[in-house]
Amino acid sequence: MTGPMDWDRLVLGPCQAVFGESVQWLQGGSSAAITLTGIFDNGWKPMDVEIVDGITPSHVVSADARLGVQLSQFATQPAQGDIFIIRGSRWIVREVMDDSHGGADILLNKADKINDPLPGSTARQSGWSAPPDY
Repeated sequence: MTGPMDWDRLVLGPCQAVFGESVQWLQGGSSAAITLTGIFDNGWKPMDVEIVDGITPSHVVSADARLGVQLSQFATQPAQGDIFIIRGSRWIVREVMDDSHGGADILLNKADKINDPLPGSTARQSGWSAPPDY
């Protein structure tokens, strides 16, 4: 009888070598990016939305960006709020889903404009500041 299968070496490593691409990871508030390999997927998924006012059901399509990673590449686990730079765009970690075999699926939200002012807002642009009791 053989021992347990080495998922990291026999499965995850070869998958990353074939399908992975170089990405940068900014842990927490760090400004020093760490380069590693991940399998990026920004596919579309259908979402059925039932409208209760008598109108026929609507079909909505949503982006579902995720990064498949080999956890052995990380000194510490990636976490919600970390930033990844993938193909020149910034993504913030929404959730890390460990697969219990040495890999994880990291769900991402687009973060390129995360600190931009809200559309139509003049508060940041005009230098206006809220009164102390606002």
